[in-house]
Amino acid sequence: MPRKPVFVLIADDSSEDRFFLNRAIGQHAPHFHVIAEVETGQQLIDYLSGKDEYADRGRYPLPDLLLMDFRMPGLDGFQVLEWLQKHSFPGLKVAVLADSSGTAYRSDALEMGAHWFLSKLAGTEGMAHTVRLLQAEMARFD
Repeated sequence: MPRKPVFVLIADDSSEDRFFLNRAIGQHAPHFHVIAEVETGQQLIDYLSGKDEYADRGRYPLPDLLLMDFRMPGLDGFQVLEWLQKHSFPGLKVAVLADSSGTAYRSDALEMGAHWFLSKLAGTEGMAHTVRLLQAEMARFD
């Protein structure tokens, strides 16, 4: 288990997926602390850049873990990963969450810097397993 709280940023255009992810974190990953949620790739980049409303790092701290939907409006997961390759965020770990249509891109996403590429279609128990796995994985970097 991580010794300190892990700040988590969720990027997913589906409010339902964000709800279930938050619920799984609340129930199964006590060291995770969701600091914010964004709906688009551009909002994600704005958050990480500290742009506009996200400039206040006291209110919008940098995350330790990014849980990112592979398919988002505007900028998709690949475009965000490309952006991340050009910017330095020491310690940021990225978990890409994809539906079945995105799994063909798993190896490409991992090559582009994602630490994990996981299914988000696993249902309630699968989501619980995913957040427990991520919490255990994050403890390795503690």
